[in-house]
Amino acid sequence: MPERVLVVEDDDAIAMVVEDLLQGEGFDVRRAADGLAALDELRDYEPQVIVLDLMMPVLDGWGFRAEQLRLAPPLAQIPVVVMSGAREANTAGADLRAASVVVKPFDLDALTAAIRDALEVSRSAE
Repeated sequence: MPERVLVVEDDDAIAMVVEDLLQGEGFDVRRAADGLAALDELRDYEPQVIVLDLMMPVLDGWGFRAEQLRLAPPLAQIPVVVMSGAREANTAGADLRAASVVVKPFDLDALTAAIRDALEVSRSAE
């Protein structure tokens, strides 16, 4: 069964590229255009990794992560890979307790490696 990845990204073009890339790597992928939609997906889809943009409408990445960490342990413990072009992306990633940070414009191999690393950490914590 393919590993599930939730891509939370408001830029549809970026979200489609990431989705296509990850599906090509054998992942099962769902997308959410903002943090609020992502919270709904979390409960239904139960991803194993979340790829999270920081700057989005409705509910940004910081708000999403704060809400995620308030959920029951299985959902609160899903690792997050921050994918952002924000100048403070690395600092924000540390503040958000992200598994890793991939800065936009990103290298597709780096994103895939960050997701695989987050999955490994998640598996070893089980």
